[in-house]
Amino acid sequence: MSGIGSMRHRLVHETPVETPDGLDGVTRSFIAVDALWGGVETTAAPAEIADRPGAVLSHKVTVRAPATVQAGDRLRLGARRFLVEAVSDPEGRGRRLVCDCREETP
Repeated sequence: MSGIGSMRHRLVHETPVETPDGLDGVTRSFIAVDALWGGVETTAAPAEIADRPGAVLSHKVTVRAPATVQAGDRLRLGARRFLVEAVSDPEGRGRRLVCDCREETP
């Protein structure tokens, strides 16, 4: 993904917050940290699902840096939620971050 025009989506960056549930466990929720401009690119990888050929959809979300996005955070685009699995700086210049994400379904 290249070019300023490709980062046309307004994403909400959310980070997880865990609170005790009173039964020796925790309840995880997400709170909004900031809003970012970014681009979403969907990719498909071949996979075997239940012994049948198929594909798994994943997403590469590119955001402008500096951003504090890290693995375990979530990016929201309207009703869509993308769980961040990995973050990289492919140029090494601190201008853009590429987040490998999977889309969560409610």
